[in-house]
Amino acid sequence: MRASGYERAAADWYVEPRWCVDAMLDAEPPFSGLVWDPFAGSGTIPGRLRARGIPAIASDLHDRGCGVSGSDFFTTRTAASSIVANPPYGRAREVVDRGLSMTTDRVCLLLRLAFLEGQGRRAWFPTSPLARVWVSSRRISMPPGDSDIPATGGAIAYAWFVWAHGHCGKPQIGWI
Repeated sequence: MRASGYERAAADWYVEPRWCVDAMLDAEPPFSGLVWDPFAGSGTIPGRLRARGIPAIASDLHDRGCGVSGSDFFTTRTAASSIVANPPYGRAREVVDRGLSMTTDRVCLLLRLAFLEGQGRRAWFPTSPLARVWVSSRRISMPPGDSDIPATGGAIAYAWFVWAHGHCGKPQIGWI
């Protein structure tokens, strides 16, 4: 059993709750243009974007019921202004770097708050346009996507990390 209380999910598929996507959307400046979730899973993020009238597309490497399946983020190019995603955590830095090379507005990723740690990332953060970190005041429970396990109180701290094109200086830290 992992710290999250769930066994490791196949291909790191964990489902974020709608409320945490809504909280980020409430805190962030409005999106302009098309938003892409390249790790869409069952579609929580693109669904919440569309519910607010934000044009969104969805894809995933695996067929999980939402968007284009078989789409590998690391080899596919999609014309989108922004990326909003809950990516595989082990490749988050690669997602940021590639996402920034493909977008014109921002890259918003739901990651463990501990993403702020690490010697390698310490040197990388000042070279990236990290603009905002929205720390979740509530613990987020993300059960494996291929299970019927109900979401219960989370054990891990999460935050939305936002890299914005053109941002210079230190990131803003806020709470949602």
